[in-house]
Amino acid sequence: MNKILNSAITFLTRRRKPNVDRDGEAALWNYSLHLAQEWGNDWMQPIQQRLAKAFPHFSESELDRLNDLAQNAMRYSYNIAYDLYEKTQGGDFGKEWKSACLSRYAWIDDKNLNQLLSTGRFYAMKDLG
Repeated sequence: MNKILNSAITFLTRRRKPNVDRDGEAALWNYSLHLAQEWGNDWMQPIQQRLAKAFPHFSESELDRLNDLAQNAMRYSYNIAYDLYEKTQGGDFGKEWKSACLSRYAWIDDKNLNQLLSTGRFYAMKDLG
């Protein structure tokens, strides 16, 4: 039952495959980051297989590069959330966090930023609070 629920949530919340020719490479990077953040069994898991379903013409090295980019952006944002949670003693750190994330990963869109902040804040509170 849990597997079915996770699959349904993933299906309902997954972004559509971006049109890279129209929307640019940042759309592909945000799609990759979105896949890396999916809840359930896929959370924090490599995304190459899921990306290959959407982009079967991508090489293994391109899939690896996109996975690394997404995983690194996610880890960086969570580390910043932990650091700022400690620094502010659990106070509001959203603006400082957003600035730090965008200074390194300027391509992250608002939808991914909101998800990253929400998840990072949750785990910082859970682990440190």
